[in-house]
Amino acid sequence: MKSRWGRARSVGVCVAVVSVFGVGISGCTSASETDSTAGASSSAASSTPVVLSSEAVEQRGGIVRTDDVPDSWSLPDGTVAKRLVYRSTSGVDGSATNVSGAVFVPGSTPPAGGWPLIAYAHGTTGITPDCAPSDQADMFGDLTAVRDFLDAGYAVVTTDYQGLGMRTGRQAPHPYLEPLTAAYNVIDAARAAQSAGLGVGPRWLAAGRSQGGAAVWSTAEEFAGYGGGSGELLGVVAVAPLLDPQYFATRAQENTLTRAQQHLYPLVVHGVSQADPAVKPGDHLSSLSSSAVPVCGDDRTAVSLLSVPAHTSLGAVTPEAAQTLHGRLEAYTLPRTATKVPILAVYGAADDVIPLDVMEDTLRRACDSGDRVLSRRHEQQGHIVNPGPAMAAWVRDRVAGLPAPSNC
Repeated sequence: MKSRWGRARSVGVCVAVVSVFGVGISGCTSASETDSTAGASSSAASSTPVVLSSEAVEQRGGIVRTDDVPDSWSLPDGTVAKRLVYRSTSGVDGSATNVSGAVFVPGSTPPAGGWPLIAYAHGTTGITPDCAPSDQADMFGDLTAVRDFLDAGYAVVTTDYQGLGMRTGRQAPHPYLEPLTAAYNVIDAARAAQSAGLGVGPRWLAAGRSQGGAAVWSTAEEFAGYGGGSGELLGVVAVAPLLDPQYFATRAQENTLTRAQQHLYPLVVHGVSQADPAVKPGDHLSSLSSSAVPVCGDDRTAVSLLSVPAHTSLGAVTPEAAQTLHGRLEAYTLPRTATKVPILAVYGAADDVIPLDVMEDTLRRACDSGDRVLSRRHEQQGHIVNPGPAMAAWVRDRVAGLPAPSNC
């Protein structure tokens, strides 16, 4: 099966996922509406559980506003699309938030039970409000992924994540790589899509790459506790998922970051500091000409606009600063808790962003916890690994209700 790829304009560290999907959608079944989160804390794996506010629990997934999509968005004929602002929850403090995104449905008649839904989690674009894909002329390249899903007979909802977006009003900053916020934003995007009156059914999957791969992995983990009322999550596809970012702090101290990791490192530091003021960018980026927060601009991601000179040392100014950053990244590490949601994990053996040993260690830990994971390693491919036709088949099989395979 031929594969097409959308790719963000970046320095090889992010973006759009996806292959052309074959059609063949089965009927939908009703999902459990059991919800264990109301007034409760987040994942039991968290060392400091976050209590969700009653406002957040009551309003999550509610649509605040809709807007027409830009004329520049090229979509399949007949596609119905709207940009959204919806209610979600901060995984940092449990407060209610506004998050932007977009929803798309094919132009044909929906199958019985409604369109099966793909919740798409984007890769790294940046950490400031001007870095939301749904505010861009081509969604930083993610429209290719959206079109492929639509052509295959799926509705699609995208999330920009908390803190990325110009249509949400003043919001808390984007907590880059913080897994609870990402999971809540994805799950609530599915809720919003299902309530938008566009024929979206209750059965859905989540797919993402890199930052988005970690977001959908966390979605699988948090679904049992947070996903009540969002339908039935059939599985997640995590492509080159950035599950364990601790190596950024370790390798920065050792001065062994790859060039791709160097370009991403300022975003890691600033993104973590936006959720934890104890992490001070100046303690880690003193060798750069500027420690200002990287921004997006002119339809370009912050990653593509960053310039980190070769041979730059990015070690922290003190061992204490290095340990503070490492500790925060350790708290973000996945897997955190076991999940019953099937996972397809696709990664490249030549990834220059995520070390191979780190990736395979995280997958082993997921298997050891009892997760149902099907891992696909692609030799001689890097961070922009092409999952190929196996991804399309895996998604079709989950929608068809077939048992999920595992090679744990």
